[in-house]
Amino acid sequence: MESEGKPSDATQVAAVDSPAMAMEDEMQGLNVETSLLSLPDDDLLSVLEYLSTRDLLSCRAVCHRLRDVALRPELWRRRSIDIEYPASTRSLEAAVLRVAPCLSSLSIGFAGDSDALGTLAATTRCAAVELIIYVDNEPTPLEAAKLAIRNQAALGMLRTLDVRVVAHKSNDGHAADLLAEAFSTQGLARLVVEVDWEVKWRKGAKPAPLIPASIKDVILVNVDPRFVHCVLRSHAATLQAVKLRGNRQGVAPLLAAIPGLQRLECPVMEDLPLVAKCASLRSLKLTAEYPDEAAFQATAAFLRAATHVEELELLWHYYSVPVEQGLLTALASSGCAALRKLGLAYFTGLDDRQEMELASALPGLPALEWLVLPRTASRRVLAAIKPGSSPRLRGLCIPDWTSEAGCVHAAMHEPDVSRVLASYSRFFLVVRNCLCGQLQRCEYCAKGCHGVPWPTGELEVGFYTHEAPGKEAVAALSWKFPCERWFKA
Repeated sequence: MESEGKPSDATQVAAVDSPAMAMEDEMQGLNVETSLLSLPDDDLLSVLEYLSTRDLLSCRAVCHRLRDVALRPELWRRRSIDIEYPASTRSLEAAVLRVAPCLSSLSIGFAGDSDALGTLAATTRCAAVELIIYVDNEPTPLEAAKLAIRNQAALGMLRTLDVRVVAHKSNDGHAADLLAEAFSTQGLARLVVEVDWEVKWRKGAKPAPLIPASIKDVILVNVDPRFVHCVLRSHAATLQAVKLRGNRQGVAPLLAAIPGLQRLECPVMEDLPLVAKCASLRSLKLTAEYPDEAAFQATAAFLRAATHVEELELLWHYYSVPVEQGLLTALASSGCAALRKLGLAYFTGLDDRQEMELASALPGLPALEWLVLPRTASRRVLAAIKPGSSPRLRGLCIPDWTSEAGCVHAAMHEPDVSRVLASYSRFFLVVRNCLCGQLQRCEYCAKGCHGVPWPTGELEVGFYTHEAPGKEAVAALSWKFPCERWFKA
């Protein structure tokens, strides 16, 4: 049996069989190394930037100069490492934590017995700008995650903290300690805390101390309202974007007190009209899983008052909007001249009353540029889209809609669609990608216009009348994912 590290017979034969070739390869390798090391540091750094993380670590064994240059922060500040559980302390990722000076992003999963990985994460000198933690709601991994956060905060580069807790218990002190550690981390620009079930603070725990405001973007999902209140109150001076899910008790007054709030995503609340006082608010997404009459009344009152909002998305998961509420009528009657984008993500689609309401509301939204509709759109809605009622409209997204023929290609030739596209000099349309079968092709697919055959792997396809869309149009007409395939209408 061959000893470990001994060359195979084939390797030995090749080396002996061609000594001249082996010598030539050795000289070429020496020339490459010599020419590489003759470069100034700046040029050498530019070359090493193209190496993989594994190869960059290997350079440390070549010579003293490469050892030192390979650990320069310039080579690591844009690199990311993802350490999944279970992870070996002898892995490449663990080696990075031992020797690298910094990282753009560090993602760690803590679960089960995380002692070895936890010790490394709690003692590494590798400073990350972004720390992403996935942790089970068990004492050992939660403690390890807490120490990892504390260590990264002490290293001084941490700006984004993302904590995801798989919570098997709804009232666990260790998870609460982790949330407290996240809250006390200073200097963050972005904070994300998400748990499966609501994690409550320990009974009798002291209120969290206020810390210097720094966070601009916060996402809090299923966390204790007291934690939400502390974050919103402590960082009110710097917050610009807030996303909340779960218990929102007492949140509206705190949101209204944020002077620079620009983007908000939250469930509907009975005291939502208070948020309309926030003059800086420009983008709002409201969700309702089980909406009641009081929630709709509050939403209607808000829409009548928030005339400065430019982007609005209404997401109703299970039930249609009650007939007596008239949210779209309230929106149009508010004189909301600033509204540029309207998205209606109704789980069940628009019923006849809502379609009529939308058609009558469009003339009351003169600044509307982007319209995203749910599931389907009837001829009534398409007939209402015209320059006279929507003079600035630039794009329409109907992610689940196709023609009665079932083919998106045939839908492009329907009279209402053709009229909309012809009415505007620059227009974008996104629809569901549904094609004819190979055996029964519609007359339009048979003609081959619009660049068919079309791709079969895309959920949606887009059309443009003048020129292909830029980033603004693609983002504005995105449903769940941006539309990536576009055709000339």
